[in-house]
Amino acid sequence: MLFQAGNQRKLIPQWFWTLFVCLPLGVLAYWFLRWFFLPSYKRTSAVEIEAPRFAGVPLPVHKDDFTILKGVGPKTAAALYGAAIYTFEQLGLLDPARLEQILKDQGLASSSAAFWQEQAVLAAAEDWEGLKKLQK
Repeated sequence: MLFQAGNQRKLIPQWFWTLFVCLPLGVLAYWFLRWFFLPSYKRTSAVEIEAPRFAGVPLPVHKDDFTILKGVGPKTAAALYGAAIYTFEQLGLLDPARLEQILKDQGLASSSAAFWQEQAVLAAAEDWEGLKKLQK
């Protein structure tokens, strides 16, 4: 590239165009395209949208029937639901000491709690044949 200053002809080095002209134009184009293709709610609002809070309203939860497990009756199942344990998976992964504490707080026997957890693991995996064999 050539430019003239008076009667002198000087060459502008290639790196000048790359560094001082093309690079800033590229950055501006990137910012514009990024802004243009953002969804409008992200583009126009600087306020974070907060998820609604439902204080005191329980979310609908699928509750597994714990009475399928050998040795678990309706009172024990109700105690587990009251402690926010709703699925076989939760029961199977629960710390044994925590399970015993839940049962103790409700005045229930915890002698076969470990057996319930073994059954819950099989029920969570939907291994009904293995569960029947374990229960015999």
